[in-house]
Amino acid sequence: MAQLISIDDVQSWYTDNRLLLDPDDLLAEETNVSNEVLSTVASRYDTSIWVDRATTPTLIKSVISARVAAIRYREHYADQLDEEGNYAIWLDNWFMMILDGIVSGQIQLLDATDLTTALASSAASFFPTDVSSIDDPPFEPGQGPAAFSMGKTF
Repeated sequence: MAQLISIDDVQSWYTDNRLLLDPDDLLAEETNVSNEVLSTVASRYDTSIWVDRATTPTLIKSVISARVAAIRYREHYADQLDEEGNYAIWLDNWFMMILDGIVSGQIQLLDATDLTTALASSAASFFPTDVSSIDDPPFEPGQGPAAFSMGKTF
């Protein structure tokens, strides 16, 4: 899987530059976090098309980068967890709140199509709105004689 976020995405969560990431950092945690996020929102969005930074919605990149930033921040300040760990906890809470909002439908991704909305808007065609097998000629393109009707013997 290609990376869905960059070093800059993660670094943006450290506004006070308390933690500087190496520009060559491979972000090893990103794969697991991306899998967690994509698996969670897959019930609402088609995540199979989110294969790189260009195809991944902006909010999803923010959620993934926030989670990676929280992991890194927690690891870096592990010996000072009481003082500095609050920011990592806040990031984790924000991550879960946004992810829950996306899955519940309270938060919409502006640059992705919601599968539940797409399915609801494509209503099935049944009698009486389906006229594909009307009995009365003349038939229009796509229509033809009824293949079956009540009371007829074969």
